[in-house]
Amino acid sequence: MTRVFSIAAVAACIVGCGAPKSFVRSAAGWKTVELNDRLKHNYDEAWQKTVDTVARTWDIEILDKDSGYLRTAWQYGISGAQPPELYRGRMTVKYEEIKDPEKFEVRTHAQWLQNRDRVIWVDGFDTNFERDVYTALAGRLGRTVPTE
Repeated sequence: MTRVFSIAAVAACIVGCGAPKSFVRSAAGWKTVELNDRLKHNYDEAWQKTVDTVARTWDIEILDKDSGYLRTAWQYGISGAQPPELYRGRMTVKYEEIKDPEKFEVRTHAQWLQNRDRVIWVDGFDTNFERDVYTALAGRLGRTVPTE
């Protein structure tokens, strides 16, 4: 009977202790957000709206308006991962052009804690987190494509 419980516990950990299905073991690419007409060519306003949008949900770790670079701190428990301390994500925003911007780039990064004892984090990105970040930024700053 003890052996059955041991096998069940190991099987549960294999299923429950692994990275979420939305985790991809590779570096995420940059996604482009084209600024809406009100923000296009207006870096000061676009930058402020970007910072305000990010700060609503995430803690900002690095912020450099002069270079157009913003990175958030790690947010634990992204994509509803349980337990939350085993899975984290952050985002980076980069304005390539700060004098006359038409767009900016955003990239997400996720890590899964594979080994608690040795503190081994596995790098990658999370498709759900990436979608949520992109939707939040594009929804507030991006262009709206007219529908017919």
